[in-house]
Amino acid sequence: MRALCVFAILCSGCARCGERGPYRVHRAAAPISIDGALLESAWDRADRTGPFVRSLDGKAAAAATEARLLWDDETLYVAFQCEDANVATPFTRDDQALYTSNVVEIFLNPSGDLAHYVEIEVAPSNALFDASFTGRRAGMDLAWSSGARHAVQVDGTLNDPQDVDRGWTVELAIPFAKLPGAPRPRRGDQWRFNLYRLRQPPGEGQAYSPPMVG
Repeated sequence: MRALCVFAILCSGCARCGERGPYRVHRAAAPISIDGALLESAWDRADRTGPFVRSLDGKAAAAATEARLLWDDETLYVAFQCEDANVATPFTRDDQALYTSNVVEIFLNPSGDLAHYVEIEVAPSNALFDASFTGRRAGMDLAWSSGARHAVQVDGTLNDPQDVDRGWTVELAIPFAKLPGAPRPRRGDQWRFNLYRLRQPPGEGQAYSPPMVG
């Protein structure tokens, strides 16, 4: 995880990390309905990450992906917008191996220790995978539940290769109370995080902050 998210509207003195500077997570100014539509005015206030890049070399990805984050006293909100001409996944149930197909992923390391982190994934079918870890790909706890509310909207037809889709949108609400060892953030707090998208096929990994570069 090479990026920082900062729970502040304005902040100063934040060191750059990885290929991106700190991402500023603005407070949600109004309630958000988790429906995958992103129609609330609160989302208009959220900073956009800019296009994800290929995770292996940092070059432009073949299909555009962008994300936005917001927060309030109880919840971290995350939205992904994914361009895709053929939105598809074989998975329909939670905690299947979503990472072997098309999926978006969130990694959160609130303590900044680069060890204890959580991973949350959502597939185009709205199936969810979540787990906590005590080290890099070590100490995985599949029994941990993020308690996330999540929704997906597909702009096209899921699992129909005969038509041309435009993409899919994911919206999540992650309760801070469910994050192990993470107190609710205060304005100015910094968390380590990263955002990913996997496309299978063509086997392309994308990231907000590419872990294999630099």
